[in-house]
Amino acid sequence: MARLFSFSKGVPEMADKSDKNEAAEPVVVDTQAGIFPKFRQLWNGGEHRNAVNLANASQLSEAEWAALIAEFPGVIEVVNQ
Repeated sequence: MARLFSFSKGVPEMADKSDKNEAAEPVVVDTQAGIFPKFRQLWNGGEHRNAVNLANASQLSEAEWAALIAEFPGVIEVVNQ
């Protein structure tokens, strides 16, 4: 079993893939809606901790966390502080 992501401090851990032959269905995340505009505003304004707190409070799905991490790789460092 391969673990795709593992984070601490409230960030959800992605599920193990037990069947390697089964392809995961792609999930579309609208990064122009939901918390993304506010997160982007906070992050780009230097308020990294507040942006991560917003994401944690929003109880994002795994796909939404993946989209945030793809756009803001520094999120991982802030979460692990």
